[in-house]
Amino acid sequence: MNAFLNHVNWQVFIAFVLAVFTIISYVHTRRRELAWKRTEFLCAQSQYLDNDPILVEVVTILEGRHAEVTTAHIFEGDAKIDPARQLHLQKFDKLFNFLWRMSYAYLTMKTLSLREIEAFGWYFYLISESPAMVKYCDDNGFEEINIATGRLKRLWEKEDT
Repeated sequence: MNAFLNHVNWQVFIAFVLAVFTIISYVHTRRRELAWKRTEFLCAQSQYLDNDPILVEVVTILEGRHAEVTTAHIFEGDAKIDPARQLHLQKFDKLFNFLWRMSYAYLTMKTLSLREIEAFGWYFYLISESPAMVKYCDDNGFEEINIATGRLKRLWEKEDT
């Protein structure tokens, strides 16, 4: 054993240990920084959703708390006939674009996790409860919302068991 210790180049060994420690430390710090950046991003998106007047109105309709407008009025029937319905569809498109970006970040870019987009799960769930909105998403380029919703539902089912 002493012969082995005498032949070890201690400078190289110490340099190697320091290099390994530096790499591990960098990777750990980078992961924490990225997690914090994702948290900041999700909080900023949540704040945007809560403060944008159009999205506040759309969420009020989506949750069934609007005094005059329902999702059935907007999504069931011919939107081309009623200008008010067209306006509401345009407003809903803003919400769908928002949720599509979350879905895209999860499904395609893999920069957000399913747990992270679950922060907006209530909206995904409410959309999925309306067959007309699900069809609208499929027909108008928001398919990723329905895919992400399916995965969220499987996650929730798994947690319930």
